[in-house]
Amino acid sequence: MAWQQLTIATNQELAPSFEKLIEELGSLSVTMTDGADQAIYEPPLETTPLWQQVLVTGLFEEDLDLSQAQQYLKQHIGSSSDWNFTLEVLEDKVWERVWLEHFKPVKFGDHFWVCSTEHKIPEPNATIMRLDPGLAFGTGTHPTTALCLEWLATHPLNGSNIIDFGCGSGILAIAALILGAKRAIGIDIDPQALIATNDNADKNSVTDRIQVYSHLNYPKNAQPIVIANILAEPLVTLSKELSALVEPGGQLILSGILSEQAEQVMQAYVDEFKFSPIMTQDGWVCLHAIKQH
Repeated sequence: MAWQQLTIATNQELAPSFEKLIEELGSLSVTMTDGADQAIYEPPLETTPLWQQVLVTGLFEEDLDLSQAQQYLKQHIGSSSDWNFTLEVLEDKVWERVWLEHFKPVKFGDHFWVCSTEHKIPEPNATIMRLDPGLAFGTGTHPTTALCLEWLATHPLNGSNIIDFGCGSGILAIAALILGAKRAIGIDIDPQALIATNDNADKNSVTDRIQVYSHLNYPKNAQPIVIANILAEPLVTLSKELSALVEPGGQLILSGILSEQAEQVMQAYVDEFKFSPIMTQDGWVCLHAIKQH
């Protein structure tokens, strides 16, 4: 089955109105993306900022008549130079196969691999985590996740319990279980992340050792290892909450931090933690610290 894609190039003031109108036209989904390569590294909590130039894209079924769509939008927004309209038919593809072409197996440490269920790893002693396209992001290719996976793959977990705060697809919690952790707790703000984590846990046969919780309701018992791969601002804002989850002598791994933000994040934890040398990759850093008391 093919699809129709309607795209509006506009400014940040008009974008929300176009989003609503495209929904009213019967779209299956609407997304807003950067129209001019403008970086927004980290918005404040509870906000949804937009770029100065925005692409508002709607996906429609092939047989829906959109011949009057442009006129409909003009009636509600008006004709001006502040927006451009394009409509195209998308080639029918098996999108999971497209995803697999770009998601190649990735190795961490000496023997730990993250790959899809379709890939084969030729290494006889490989320890493998399987991931496929899902509802929540997280495949291990982004530097913030890769740094955490490298740490997990190169440090003994010794049957420890672990908390993955902001678990996303569950990749870090599940990797820890595969690599020797005893039990894991995944916590996230997004209900889809909890679904994806459970699904990935099932694929990797660790369902009986992981529990997932909403950030509104999770156990507060301190554990030996806590990983939080989110962003610098929430890491600072949640410093007391995250610190309390680490038992004395326990380990804290913080990621999702740009190099220039590392000092600010460390200052939020320095009273209770001693930090190791910073791990870096492509302008991102991962912090490791031991709780002193």
